[in-house]
Amino acid sequence: MISKLTNILIPAYKLDYNIERNKNIIQASLNRNIKLPFSCRSGVCGTCKAKVLKGKVNTNNKVNHILTESDKNNNIILTCQAEAISDLLVLEMLSPVSKQLDTEKPKEMISEILSIKQVTLKIKDIKLSVSKRFIFIPNKLSYIEIIIPGSDIKEKYYILYKNTNNDDINCGHINILIDKRKNLHLNKYLNNTLIIGEIITIKGPYLDKNFPPFPDKPTLFLSQNINIIKTLNIINELLATGFDHPIMLISYFDDKKDILLMEEMHKLQFLYKNFSYKITLLNKDTSSTSRFLFGSIAKNINKVFPDLGLHYIYMNGDNQFLIEINKKVIELGSKEDNIYTDKNN
Repeated sequence: MISKLTNILIPAYKLDYNIERNKNIIQASLNRNIKLPFSCRSGVCGTCKAKVLKGKVNTNNKVNHILTESDKNNNIILTCQAEAISDLLVLEMLSPVSKQLDTEKPKEMISEILSIKQVTLKIKDIKLSVSKRFIFIPNKLSYIEIIIPGSDIKEKYYILYKNTNNDDINCGHINILIDKRKNLHLNKYLNNTLIIGEIITIKGPYLDKNFPPFPDKPTLFLSQNINIIKTLNIINELLATGFDHPIMLISYFDDKKDILLMEEMHKLQFLYKNFSYKITLLNKDTSSTSRFLFGSIAKNINKVFPDLGLHYIYMNGDNQFLIEINKKVIELGSKEDNIYTDKNN
């Protein structure tokens, strides 16, 4: 099911943002990094009361007994219980709105390695502890850096967004994927520190503001190896905004043992009827009867799309990958202004 969005306006505090309709207004606002007044979040304290100046909300089967008849007659709601159901919702908060959450200033902090999962022969999924002051916004392109003593190496580790039913903006941990092949000095440090219970220093979160504008047309994502993390985060964000044009993701890996986040791709395909994916592998497994394509994306893309004249193309990978793919999609009718290249960094 595709999420629908509501535009929230709170004129007194010059707040103007969009939220998903399938969550209460407090939680949906937190997911967009907007902190409205609340306390109990159970519908009993009244801290989150607001007056609806324009628009509609759904309060069915919610805890709203603290609202008096006078409140109800004056369009007063509990924002921790109500869900927006109109395209526009204009609110007047009855409690002061505090200073908003600050994600513009990355923080250096101590983190503990909580778990390590080997997802491929070369890549590990690392779960790191984070404090309550670490504000991670689901679906956004957030990343951290690992501070290496005596080194100025700065590698981006994108925070892995997973499709779960957990509404918490910060559950006390984040997940990143680490490819230890990147840098020899980095490898040495990581080899000595990637141990459960080990303490490391991280800095973040940083918000990657390099989010391409997606026009209203079918969109094709082409991603290489570990770049699938950033690519899937972008797709999550795009789908969450209610984008209803077809989205296809074709991801490229060397072998079956190198495939990343196939489970997440499958979940997205299950949740959103306009999303689908294919995986192409460089090395063919002759014993395989699987669903995978074999060979480069450039050699396979015409089997999926013989004509790309109507598509917007997003590509994420190294220079050689981008050059090869760019040439191919142009051959298939794509226009230069409909191609976005995101270099591997």
